[in-house]
Amino acid sequence: MGSPNAPRPRLSIALIVRNVADLLGPTLDSIRDIADEIVVLDTGSTDETARIAYARATRLVRRSWDDDFSAARNACLAESRADWVLWLDAGELISAEDAAELRRFVDQEARADQAYAMLIQIPRFGANIAGEQIARVRLIPRREGIRFHGRVRETMHHSLSELGMTIVGLPCRIQRTEREHDPQIKLRKARRNIELADLTVKEQGPTPRMLNCIADALQVLGDNAQSLQFFRQALQASAPGSLDMLEAYYGLLATLDNDPANRPEQLATCLKALEFFPLDTQLLCAMGGYLQSQGRLDLAVRAYQTAHQYGQVQPESWHLNEIREIATCCHALALQLQENCEAARSVLEAGARECRSSLRIHKHLIDLYLKLGLKTEALSQVRELPPSWRNLDAYRNAVRGACLAHDRNWATARGYLESSYQSDPREPLCLRWLTMTLVALGDHASARMIATQWRSIEPMNQELRGFVQLLNLDEHLAVDRSAIPSVDIRAIPQVEATTVRLDPAALEATSTPASVRSPPLRERIRARSSANQADSNRSTD
Repeated sequence: MGSPNAPRPRLSIALIVRNVADLLGPTLDSIRDIADEIVVLDTGSTDETARIAYARATRLVRRSWDDDFSAARNACLAESRADWVLWLDAGELISAEDAAELRRFVDQEARADQAYAMLIQIPRFGANIAGEQIARVRLIPRREGIRFHGRVRETMHHSLSELGMTIVGLPCRIQRTEREHDPQIKLRKARRNIELADLTVKEQGPTPRMLNCIADALQVLGDNAQSLQFFRQALQASAPGSLDMLEAYYGLLATLDNDPANRPEQLATCLKALEFFPLDTQLLCAMGGYLQSQGRLDLAVRAYQTAHQYGQVQPESWHLNEIREIATCCHALALQLQENCEAARSVLEAGARECRSSLRIHKHLIDLYLKLGLKTEALSQVRELPPSWRNLDAYRNAVRGACLAHDRNWATARGYLESSYQSDPREPLCLRWLTMTLVALGDHASARMIATQWRSIEPMNQELRGFVQLLNLDEHLAVDRSAIPSVDIRAIPQVEATTVRLDPAALEATSTPASVRSPPLRERIRARSSANQADSNRSTD
């Protein structure tokens, strides 16, 4: 920590790039006000990348690409002249608020015996339940001995450990764009990662990290059989309870989901994973979904409750950025399915008080209020929604329309609901109540149109089934399988029931331990020593 009379620490922004002309400018612009120098290492661009870097960076270095991300990063690091180095990839952005906080931290609090992890976030895409995030070391002191290791999924862990440095989390976030979801970009990265991981295995032998890397890439390429094989190998090679083991379980569960015939193995695999990670929030939520699909709602509620009250997140593995709120909502929804709406109400009201900025929890609570006929409470809860939410006015009209519909004031309700629909045609609450209102008014043609939109957004919604029959919609077409989000451990699975028989005692590992206390939401993540730094100019994650 710097003293009041010490000179202001200098901050360098470091990037390795190649053919990212469309991405580099916005990234550099987002940090130009906090950087004392910007070092860009180009590994062989053939577009305008070098020109853009030359115009904005302090130093542009050219280096040929030799199939080694660590070699490129170490060469870039050697060019830095500042006290601190912040690593970014082209296409990543830091908000003005986070950039200012990062600069303040470097100036006033950063310690040379620590490295700092930041959350990297990607936005929600399509029908996915939420966006994802991961903690990665991005801010380091410029210190002799710090080096990257690994051709792909490169990491500073070894050198940081040798120097006796600890890793501490920062609340500042790095944002990636929807480009991360581009299928062609994902395919190119997957092919590249397989090549680099294969080279590493030939040189050093198979390691859990490289086996997971290959398995992830094979899954992206659609080769599920080989992906399963490599994930299983990674499990066998991983140390019990390690990050490598957790990531192998995550990947195995996600890949098994591609074939309904794998449901028994998927559930058994999740149970096995919970033996090693009994309080992992994502595994518990996945287990709750699997059990719910089996009709074991009693066990599903226990899994969701444990996730909600005691769940823990491994920040160094990709996870849903709203996983805590999702666990709360899943717990409440499962209680509703048990017809225990008052308990569900208590869960959501407590969650809304704890996470005042959670749009997800507030919306679930409003939805429950409306189902219970608590119109005053529903309208009051709307006032608790974040005022910056761009769909707030449309949602407010949907709630007003739902209240009127509950009182069977159908004609007036239709006006509010149709106004909301015109502004936000993808809000499930509006679609549900508008469908109901149109049916009550006898306008079945319009109701069919709205129900079709509703089923494209919530294809597994149980309420929708009644409207499917009433409106004579084709039952098979009503559930459009292509619209169902892929189910993995980072989503809440809604799968068809199978004939797996469950022993209630098999879930004892997920019951709430008496000695466990709910961990506070931490603004600073203390990263574990097994951090897997898998960042690159072309995003090795």
